[in-house]
Amino acid sequence: MDRANDGQDQLLDDADRDIIDQLRMNGRLSFAEIGRRLGYTEPTIRQRYNRLVALNIIHVVGMYDETKIGGIAAHVGVRVSEVPVAQVAAQLADHPQIKYVACALSYYDIILDVVAIDSKALGRIVLEDLRRIRGISEVETLTVLDVRKDTYVWQGFREPSPRSNIRQNREKLPQTRDVSQIT
Repeated sequence: MDRANDGQDQLLDDADRDIIDQLRMNGRLSFAEIGRRLGYTEPTIRQRYNRLVALNIIHVVGMYDETKIGGIAAHVGVRVSEVPVAQVAAQLADHPQIKYVACALSYYDIILDVVAIDSKALGRIVLEDLRRIRGISEVETLTVLDVRKDTYVWQGFREPSPRSNIRQNREKLPQTRDVSQIT
């Protein structure tokens, strides 16, 4: 199986990572505000954001907690045998109630996040829909009772770069930069 991020290390530079950091902290920031905070122009931020979205590196969306709106959520581990894992993962990704599909190097070959309106619907997904897919040999469902933390603001996103302290060193940098100055 190909690594999902092959080549992406060369696609991202410190400016891209800084933009991602800003969006992780607050996905509703305007491009102008991100540019002000990082010392770039609004068009530069917009161009880089659009590139990151086009490359499927970032997705800025509104997240919700299924358990808070009356539904049910579950993490599901899936073991695959006799067919390629990628083939099963592609079929799972087409299911409308599965919101997350990841191939893994663990006891489970695929990890899923599933949402349903109630436990009966979740049962149909796990006991009927998933088991119809050729290659699925084992399924374990972990039902979510209460979400205590679901955040994209965590430490360890990346190693600190020389630009990570830009706000403290703002006087050393020009207030704006042109797109042509960024490689």
